[in-house]
Amino acid sequence: SREAHTNLHIAMQCFANVSVALPANTSTYDPREAWDCTTWIDWCKGELRIDRTSLVMVFSPGDYRACTAKPLGCLLGVTATGNSTGHIGHLTLVASTNDSVHSLFRFSFMQSADAMAFAAIAQSAEASSTAGRAGSRRSSMTASRRSSIAECFRDDPALETLEAHLNQQFPGQLPMAFGGAELYGPDPHCGGGSEVLLGRGAVVLVDPNNGCRISAYELFFFDADTQQPCLRLPVGPGTRLLRQLETEGNRGDRISLAGQCRPSTCSSDGSLTGMAAAYTLLCPGVSGWTLAFDSEREAASFERDFSVRKRVVVLSLKTSQGWRFADSLQGELMDLRRCGFLLLTRRILPRAFVMVFLLLFFYAAMLFSSSYDKSLLDVTAQTLRDVVAAAQFLVERVAEAGTKTCGGFTTAISTSEVQHCADLPYAEDAHACITRLATAPW
Repeated sequence: SREAHTNLHIAMQCFANVSVALPANTSTYDPREAWDCTTWIDWCKGELRIDRTSLVMVFSPGDYRACTAKPLGCLLGVTATGNSTGHIGHLTLVASTNDSVHSLFRFSFMQSADAMAFAAIAQSAEASSTAGRAGSRRSSMTASRRSSIAECFRDDPALETLEAHLNQQFPGQLPMAFGGAELYGPDPHCGGGSEVLLGRGAVVLVDPNNGCRISAYELFFFDADTQQPCLRLPVGPGTRLLRQLETEGNRGDRISLAGQCRPSTCSSDGSLTGMAAAYTLLCPGVSGWTLAFDSEREAASFERDFSVRKRVVVLSLKTSQGWRFADSLQGELMDLRRCGFLLLTRRILPRAFVMVFLLLFFYAAMLFSSSYDKSLLDVTAQTLRDVVAAAQFLVERVAEAGTKTCGGFTTAISTSEVQHCADLPYAEDAHACITRLATAPW
């Protein structure tokens, strides 16, 4: 981790005491000749950092501690300007970036060495962009993706044949191959648990070919000689990739073993050295494997792409679980709505009203047929009186049943006894009667 932190500092170049200004009103499509006449608004002064590999710029204001670092986008080009208003004696450069909000910035450097170093980085960025448009970038396994076969294996006929074979086996899926790799695992002919070299070739990551849907990502290891997969695993939440650290205890183990089997790392002078990086590949339910790479760059690219696909699978799994949970909750809500009291009452009441109306109609018809001397109006009035009487009787019975029910759980005094005490002629007798009723055990 300390080595990675040191490499990060080496990759980032810092420029202190840089003043940043933004254009007042200009278009990002104005020609560079017009940038010198642009009106600029000073923003603040602080530290400018740029990654020499990705050309990402980050500005940290130095005067305001509450302000956080602001990313300025990737550097595309730079132009010197003679407009040094407000920064007399400072070297001023106008930089263009791919930032969607502010694509133009004016940087004023305190030291000429910083301005020259920044301009050199910008010139290399423009040269790389021009070379990329001319088609001199790394070729890809398809027309739109880079090839991950290491540069020192470009002339290996076996790997070139493997690349063509992958294009034919996975048409339209854009497989990503990482060459110069070796696969170590349990000996298939021996059950003693010994670890042997299973194949040498390329690690391949294959994306699903389902359009916008996210399905299974797969990891293959293809042998360069047989062009057949020695290993096939799904990239899932349980698949883990652990980098092996080269220490005094394991220098004679897998890393040195890989170098002894076939040393193939390209050094600066063209010689071949041992393995650059090794990983332990773990999958639930099966034994682990070891992947060794000849190139540190290929190993880092594989680790990054593997981590991205694993995170996508984990995110899609969480999203799918959330959708299923939401569907189950929606189903339960619909069941509650279908079986709720209000909905049940809404369904029963119209039918009950229709039933009561039919019963009243048949009752009135029966009265009219049995009473020849009564008119229709008299029969209707009698029917209404009978209905009111029946309703009163029903209400009294319900009230009496409620009183008896409450009396079974609480102490209650009947209305008749209270009326008897109230009918007594003397107040002293009525008071004594009420007291007796209130204190009587029930």
